[in-house]
Amino acid sequence: MNGYLLDTHYWIWFQMANAHEVKTNARAQLLEFQLAKSLFLSAISVLEAARLVAYGQIDLLMSIDKFLIEATRDGGLQLLPLTTQILIESTRLPGEIHRDSADRLLAGTAREHSLTLVTRDKELLAYGRRGHINALKL
Repeated sequence: MNGYLLDTHYWIWFQMANAHEVKTNARAQLLEFQLAKSLFLSAISVLEAARLVAYGQIDLLMSIDKFLIEATRDGGLQLLPLTTQILIESTRLPGEIHRDSADRLLAGTAREHSLTLVTRDKELLAYGRRGHINALKL
């Protein structure tokens, strides 16, 4: 599978049209990926966003349920489940990567589906530079 896996922060920024975080050219690229049905979201990002909402750290301007429905409507973002293989892969990642479970699951998902992870996370970008995943900062 070819395509792009959004890290949680990119998903939220992109969907909320946060121009401060996702610049015009990056947004245009993401829209192209979306139109090509090559933009993906991991189920772990849903959990992360739901936690942020529950703890009052972000306001999505709607429920997390509706936010997810809006994101995945008409295949805009394709939701990838956390399969048993991804869960196992996240514990066997090669090289050095930090212990954040969500980031490990994102890396495992990217590897399992041969996706490029779109992130600003410095640790994940460094992990990509070491050749363990494809990672891109837009």
